[in-house]
Amino acid sequence: MTATAQSAAALLEARNLELVAPSGRPLIRSLNLSLGTEQAAIIGRNGVGKSTLLEALADGAPTRGRLIRRTTPELVPQTLTESHRARGIARLREVLRSRLRDNAEMELAAAGLPEAGALVRRADFSPGELRKLCLVIARVHSPELLLLDEPTRDLDERGVRWLVDWLSGWTSGLLVVSHERQLLSLFEHFMLIAESGCRYLPGSLSEVEATLEREQVEYERKYLRRLSVLEQQEAKSEKFRLRRERKGRGGRVRELGRCTPRSVLNKKRSYAQEKQGRIEATRSKRIEATRGWAKAARRALSVNLPLDAVLPELPEPSAAPVVQLRDASAHADGRRLFEGLDLTVSRERVAVIGPTGAGKSTLLRMLTGAQEPQTGRARRDYSRIGSIAQGATDWMSDDSLIEKLAWSSDVASPEAAARLLTAHGFPLALAERPLSSLSPGERVRAALICLLERRPAIELLILDEPVSVLDFVGAAALRRVLRAWKGGLVVASHDQSLLDAIRIDRTIELGNPTERD
Repeated sequence: MTATAQSAAALLEARNLELVAPSGRPLIRSLNLSLGTEQAAIIGRNGVGKSTLLEALADGAPTRGRLIRRTTPELVPQTLTESHRARGIARLREVLRSRLRDNAEMELAAAGLPEAGALVRRADFSPGELRKLCLVIARVHSPELLLLDEPTRDLDERGVRWLVDWLSGWTSGLLVVSHERQLLSLFEHFMLIAESGCRYLPGSLSEVEATLEREQVEYERKYLRRLSVLEQQEAKSEKFRLRRERKGRGGRVRELGRCTPRSVLNKKRSYAQEKQGRIEATRSKRIEATRGWAKAARRALSVNLPLDAVLPELPEPSAAPVVQLRDASAHADGRRLFEGLDLTVSRERVAVIGPTGAGKSTLLRMLTGAQEPQTGRARRDYSRIGSIAQGATDWMSDDSLIEKLAWSSDVASPEAAARLLTAHGFPLALAERPLSSLSPGERVRAALICLLERRPAIELLILDEPVSVLDFVGAAALRRVLRAWKGGLVVASHDQSLLDAIRIDRTIELGNPTERD
């Protein structure tokens, strides 16, 4: 598969590039890429090799193929370590001794960082401060080709706006890996990396999203065809089994003709029947499961069910709130996160925003009961609450989504499960895999489906950064579900486009002791 973005004067070229993960798993195959002053975004599911590709383009060596660099790319990686902090400070000292000093001071101020002299004396940086420092250093040096891997990671809403503002005026080459819609809306060139290969997608963000959603539907249909083929193979296997049984009966007749002792025949027959019985039980169970799921999936894909048809009916609103905090406070590392907080939530839709480290996740854990306030009181009706932590780390399980639904809801048949997953836009092929084997984004979506199907129905969803790990298709599906959800909602997010899309009633801003309507 070839992904190309043509350039009059290529700064970087990849020819038949192949990359392999440390485990030996193939990531990128036969990639041909030409980059000049284009500005493009790399998209794709977690784990398909986006970060590995950027690292190889910056200064790495491909497993196979050829890389031609006619410039030195500047890479700001996704994961920043102590070595990046030390290098950032060293480079900042160099800038202070150069003609770029005034420009650097201006960029630091725009990013909300202290002045350069104070920064070089700092021993500790928050993740967001370190991210901004590395981005400022990259901008000040104005490389011909800038490579950014998830640059909005660790940034709060103000930091994301700052990044989007300066990248919107960037005129040199730019290649960005991101899930952030505000950032991706700047681009008209996209490279999709998937298990099936890499390809170039031109167009706006909305056009690319529409293309990927159409392809997701087609993927489901291909998956269904594979199930049908498997069903046919199992039927053929059953035909061969019956033929073997007939031959086996003929063999027993021949044994009797040879005057084999009846005790020996009975022993052979008993062993064969026991062994064949175990094999037959296993085969029959597999055949029936495959046939049932294939038929259910075929019917589900032929019907376009609206989300309203599968979302739960909620009970009449109760006078008792689902969650109530009174004069609640929280501290971390000797620092006050918030105090004197009063909050009552039932069917309201509440957004929790604030800079990184302001206590958003702490507040959500307090609402779910995972953490108690250090002062004040908290009351919760746990039977009415459902929650998902960042990346759905609280939903790591060896159970599959199908098993979870069968055990904790009214979804007791393959037909009902397939209809539900299709309405939610969840890939049918993933529903049979353990939740722990799914990507964080896939697990978030699976957990949300489980919560919405829980019986008795929950009335309040509490979600921590739900779209931070989602790809295009998953984020679009999540927005649709949360818009259609009739219950209460508390969501912590830096993604303003998500909050705008799901119709928030109230916003609590931490780091600033105010609440606005």
